[in-house]
Amino acid sequence: MNSKNIFYVNGKWVSKNDANISHEDAGFQRGYGLFETIRFQNKKLFKPDKHYERLSNGLSSIKINFNQSYEHILSLLKQIIKKNKINNGLIRITITIGNIKDDPWDFNSELNIYISIRNVIFPLMNPVKVKFYPEENFPIVRFNPQIKSLNYLGNMLAKREAKKDGFFEPVFYNQNEIITECAVRNIFFIKDKIIYTPTTKLGVLPGIMRETVLETAKDLNYEVSLKNIYYKDINKMDEAFITSTAVGVLPCFWKNWKSKYKICLEIKDSIQKNYF
Repeated sequence: MNSKNIFYVNGKWVSKNDANISHEDAGFQRGYGLFETIRFQNKKLFKPDKHYERLSNGLSSIKINFNQSYEHILSLLKQIIKKNKINNGLIRITITIGNIKDDPWDFNSELNIYISIRNVIFPLMNPVKVKFYPEENFPIVRFNPQIKSLNYLGNMLAKREAKKDGFFEPVFYNQNEIITECAVRNIFFIKDKIIYTPTTKLGVLPGIMRETVLETAKDLNYEVSLKNIYYKDINKMDEAFITSTAVGVLPCFWKNWKSKYKICLEIKDSIQKNYF
């Protein structure tokens, strides 16, 4: 990330080096806050309305009164792109309940709002290698309803282990050996032209790109199925890919399995054509 980048901190535009967070911030002290990561290509934001909706709903569910309008947030997103002169990248909005007062449970201060930006070269279609891990190996926290919590401890531990072992992304399965999600991404499988992805009833975060893939698959006349996918069945699949704001649609593989990714490529191309 360029040290000369301009960030937004509580109403002020400051250089990255001056974008400080208070030690008393409840997000830092208690993890009391949420975030959204928004993609843009050719300075065009990817579904900012959906990100705003998920952010607002999430903040409401954790009792944070968020009174910033969509128009205001959209204006800030456009400004940060313009100020940094970045064509392709990611913007992160982090909102915490504010600073802790003398009483550590007094959260009546103003919200803290941080917006950062970074340049990104989005990955091409080169498949990435994933590894499947049992969730019980990591302290994974899931919320109901699903939110973009600041608590990613278990996910980050899994990411570190996967990277150490030479894998791009860890994929979890639960105690019933049902596939759930990746550390920071959703996963899809394709079998006999039917597109499968785990249901959000498993606690899976409903990603914005995940939702877009489901819509696009239907538009391309593919059947989609939100059902349980068992770890023992993964080698029976014809294709597999992971999705997120950062990677878009990215084919994946694992040990002793491979694919030609025909439908995956069709979906990726359709999303790129229709949204960017």
